[in-house]
Amino acid sequence: MRRTLTVLACTLAAAGCSDPFVTIPGGELSGQVLDPPEVWADVPDTIQLETRSADPYSINIWSVGVGSDLYVATGAEGTSWTEFIRQDANVRVRMGTGLYRLQATVVDESETRRQVARAYSDKYEVDPQDGWVAQGMIIRLDRP
Repeated sequence: MRRTLTVLACTLAAAGCSDPFVTIPGGELSGQVLDPPEVWADVPDTIQLETRSADPYSINIWSVGVGSDLYVATGAEGTSWTEFIRQDANVRVRMGTGLYRLQATVVDESETRRQVARAYSDKYEVDPQDGWVAQGMIIRLDRP
């Protein structure tokens, strides 16, 4: 019982923070604002994506760098944060302590979708043909 209460207290404390916690969304991200790199090399397995600049909403998410572009993906139906992006394309991404201001664009072009699915497959060992990335919503995070 004591362990359960400790876990519950830690979870509630983490949820009260601004940063997203595992699958629990957070709010405004903090960090040193940097210019986006020319090439998105060495992108961590999980980044933090902040949407809805008027009322910040942030999540932990997988991402891939493909040359000069950074991508995130989700299921074909989208989710709450994809709705926020449709309303306001301004996003911020945190990697480590660096914070990057970017613009979100949904990717429809088939060759780019294939490249991104392959990059996800290589990085996360997901099926590039039938996996959720190939069938899902892919979003490119562009320099403003």
